Amino acid sequence: MRRGQAGTAGVIVATVLALFGYSTFADRSTPVGQPPLAEVNQQTFETFKNDFNGARGQVRIIALLSPT
Repeated sequence: MRRGQAGTAGVIVATVLALFGYSTFADRSTPVGQPPLAEVNQQTFETFKNDFNGARGQVRIIALLSPT
């Protein structure tokens, strides 16, 4: 039983370390030719709307993400 608990603890520690390493050292740049991700709020909405509507005929994706 102790061996199984140690193995489970090892997997959890490895997962936490991997997530920490990824969040710390991952490349956050966008590919060449692609605009960076944008946060849309009241101050930036008009610019976002104009850019979105100006891209007719192209693939457009809106992803709404929430921390909850």
